[in-house]
Amino acid sequence: MEKTFYFTSSTGKKLYAKKWQNEEIEKYRGVIQLVHGMEEHIGRYEDFAKLLMSQGYIVVGHDHLGHGNSVENKENLGYFAKEDGWEHLVEDIHILQNEVAKEYPDLPYIIFGHSMGSLVTRTYLTKYQDNLAGVILSGTSGQKSGLIVGQLLTKAIMLLKGERYRSGLLEYLITGSFNKKFRPNRTKSDWITRDENEIDKCQKDPKCGFNFTTNGYLNLLKGSYYLSKQKNINKTMDIPILLISGDKDPVGGMSKGVIRVMNMLQKAGLSQVEIRLFKDARHELLNELNRDEVYYVILNWLKKVLALL
Repeated sequence: MEKTFYFTSSTGKKLYAKKWQNEEIEKYRGVIQLVHGMEEHIGRYEDFAKLLMSQGYIVVGHDHLGHGNSVENKENLGYFAKEDGWEHLVEDIHILQNEVAKEYPDLPYIIFGHSMGSLVTRTYLTKYQDNLAGVILSGTSGQKSGLIVGQLLTKAIMLLKGERYRSGLLEYLITGSFNKKFRPNRTKSDWITRDENEIDKCQKDPKCGFNFTTNGYLNLLKGSYYLSKQKNINKTMDIPILLISGDKDPVGGMSKGVIRVMNMLQKAGLSQVEIRLFKDARHELLNELNRDEVYYVILNWLKKVLALL
């Protein structure tokens, strides 16, 4: 069974959320909170959520500020908040985690963050000490260069055009180059997966693939810059972490950035960090041609982590 609900963001706005739960199960394995990526929404995780539900997990997730059904109108797609937008995204994960954990206090709690959602989750792990059993980070980024220049450029454009302006230049510089690795290109989203059906579904979804506002890009760059500093990574909660990525994912620097993230976490003293790179896979592992292999790795890791509790 799935149901929708709303909870109050740290901004005071209402955020759209979904919950998947098989009510016929007598004993659940745990709760998994999904944190979606940039320019998409929680509805795209339906198949994955139902798989987890079939394995005995309760699954929850929400549409971030500026995304999906959490926006009042199209003008707010890709817009977070007047101030401290990234911090609000992070705190919203914490708010939902607390609300759901109170409902199921005896169940282990795991967070799955994808792409921008993995960056928000990584930031969350440095700021809160919620009772988590583990975290899965999918399609994360280990970018360390160009982040200061990117912020300065974004601020300049914002000053001239406003915080809701959608800059083609920023889109090209931040995400537009990802497709270069896969020329000749069939679409502008060839970099997300090798599965053309999934690409077409994404392109037809009006709540996907929109260009961020200058506000959204500035917050994304600020969050990425925060995570590029070892002193911040040193604050990360010491729990089991699984890093998964396609070895052809441009967001992860074709594996190099993901390995950098693993090394930073290990340098911070985290002893339970694992990494799995999937051959030839691109950015959206849950929508890749080899998604069954990805599912298998995730489910096995969950069993292993929960067996240690």
